[in-house]
Amino acid sequence: MGTGYTVDTASLAIRVGELKALADEVEAAANALEVTGGDLGPGDIAAAAREVADQWRDDLGSMRDKIDTIAGNVDGAVANYTAVEQGGADRMRMAVDHAVAEQQLDVLRVAAATQQARADTLLRD
Repeated sequence: MGTGYTVDTASLAIRVGELKALADEVEAAANALEVTGGDLGPGDIAAAAREVADQWRDDLGSMRDKIDTIAGNVDGAVANYTAVEQGGADRMRMAVDHAVAEQQLDVLRVAAATQQARADTLLRD
């Protein structure tokens, strides 16, 4: 087999799913922090909790955009690998079909040459 590399596309897809789940958990934590922030008591604690939750949400948008980009890249890679594999399979089928056709033509060529030789012999006699 030739040198090269292999890619476990299923593993890549799993990592993307894990990243999306992580983003969901960060969002849930931000929501919980904001909801419970009002129960922390008077003063700046509740405002600080809301500020942290808002910052997490802001950063989460950027994180989700990056995850979506990664997911798109993984989908593209999977499609490319599938196309390359299909191209290899198609080339192998064509090579086998060509070899089989050539073998069959060789048999017919020999049979035609034999028939021609017999006909030539009969014409001479």
